[in-house]
Formats: sequence, C-alpha cells, structure tokens
Amino acid sequence: MAGLDIQAIQDAKDALSEDKVPHSEFMRVAMNGTIFLVAVDAVASVVRPAAVTPVPMAPDHLIGVTNIRGQICCIIDAGKVLKLPEPVQEKTMQTRFLLLRHDRVHLGLWVESVADLYSIPTVEIPVDSGEKHSKGLIRVGNEEIPILRVAALLD
Repeated sequence: MAGLDIQAIQDAKDALSEDKVPHSEFMRVAMNGTIFLVAVDAVASVVRPAAVTPVPMAPDHLIGVTNIRGQICCIIDAGKVLKLPEPVQEKTMQTRFLLLRHDRVHLGLWVESVADLYSIPTVEIPVDSGEKHSKGLIRVGNEEIPILRVAALLD
C-alpha cells in the first residue's frame, strides 16, 4: 500500500498506550441544527437511515419505527424531547440513526450528521451540570459543546 507508514502508526499506538490517563470517547453529532457530544459507549451502532413507518397516535417525539437487521427500532426526534428550536432536518447523505444501548428497547436517534470522534481525558469531563439533558460543556478547539445525557432521553 503506497503512502502507508506502518512505523508511524505503530509509534502513535505506542504513545497512546504509554498515556496512563483514562480517556472517554465521544462522537460529535448534529441534531436539529444543534451540535452535541454523545458518549460512544452509549451507542450500539451508527447506521444509514432506513425507511421509517409512522406510528398512529404515538407521542410527537416518535418519528416512527424501522427494521434494522431484523430488529424493530423506534426512531425518535431528540430535538422534541430536548425542546430544541429547530425541527428535525430532512434526510440527506449525512443523516444517520444512532442506535442506543438499552436493555429493554431498541431505540434510535435521528441525527443530521456524525462529524468527528474525540478522546477526552476523563478528568476534563464535567461531573454533572444539574441539567436534565446535558452533563455539561466541554471545550473542543475553540468551541464549547454540550455532552448529551443519553439516559435522559430514555426516561
């Protein structure tokens, strides 16, 4: 493979393994025009959207249900739960479903995009902001991004 520097990759892996500070992994997502960080361990998988069937008389935050790998998943508009000002955006090439980890229900979030992955030292993660849907803000580059409290969406 041209251009692949195996030694540089190994050096980077060695540098990461020498770092004894625990890290948590987050993905940057856009939901209803708002940017959030979502803990990677709260997400079972990220999939391209499938056809969603509306459910009559369902709560307004339930977009509908879809079949993903043989499992019926409820797809929700987290923006309605979070009371975000923008409505869910139309499906694009960047739209994804974040399938969440939960013991009893197969639940997915409609997100406009999944942009980046971040490894953040655990000591930099806010313990609790007291907000229902956010654990607090983390500075990434020159912006502060809220960490979505995924468990609050499941209540």
